[in-house]
Amino acid sequence: MRIDHVQFPVPDVSAGTAFFRDVLGLPVDGGLVQVGRSRLRLVPAADAVPATQHLAFSVPGDAGRAAHDWLAQRVELLGHDGQDLFEAPPSWDACSSYFLGADGTVLELIARRRRPERLGGDDFGPGHLLAISEVGIPVASVAEARRRLAREVGAAPFGGPGSETFSAVGDDDGLLVLVTPGRAWFPTRDHLARPSRLVVDLSGTRSRGELVLDDSTLVRYD
Repeated sequence: MRIDHVQFPVPDVSAGTAFFRDVLGLPVDGGLVQVGRSRLRLVPAADAVPATQHLAFSVPGDAGRAAHDWLAQRVELLGHDGQDLFEAPPSWDACSSYFLGADGTVLELIARRRRPERLGGDDFGPGHLLAISEVGIPVASVAEARRRLAREVGAAPFGGPGSETFSAVGDDDGLLVLVTPGRAWFPTRDHLARPSRLVVDLSGTRSRGELVLDDSTLVRYD
């Protein structure tokens, strides 16, 4: 399951795109940010609170440390229990670095080792941000959202069944991260998930259609 496009509401499109362009070095055209093969479109919304949202970008599977070191030269990394490069559970087979966007969005670079892309001996750079890997989606009932995504989209739970407050759905290509409102986005304690008017376009699914989750997030799939 691939995440092709995310429409993401922000209070200030200019500040958001400037961060992706000037700090991460990504191509920007108006409110559109190109992240490898994915597109992130920032749209103005006066009531948007990006500090309650989460996005992750995939990097080559062997580039976890290189991505961390590159990122540390550009932003302040988010830490937890004395570390800022995090090993995921074994079922995820990945490692991640976290940071905040200009508007407080909890962002992540994740190296999924099962993905085929490799950094090898190259120097890490903006071109190694390969795609949008995860979109955080707050929902009133994680279990119900998980069932609907399985039934209508064909997206299976990833890395285990999850819990009442958290479940990842999809695969190594792309994940929808379902959480209950008020749950803190790791590794923070104060960036609490809140529903937002996201639009997520997926490809590589078994069917085609649209699904509205909790009257806030529209998932379009084919």
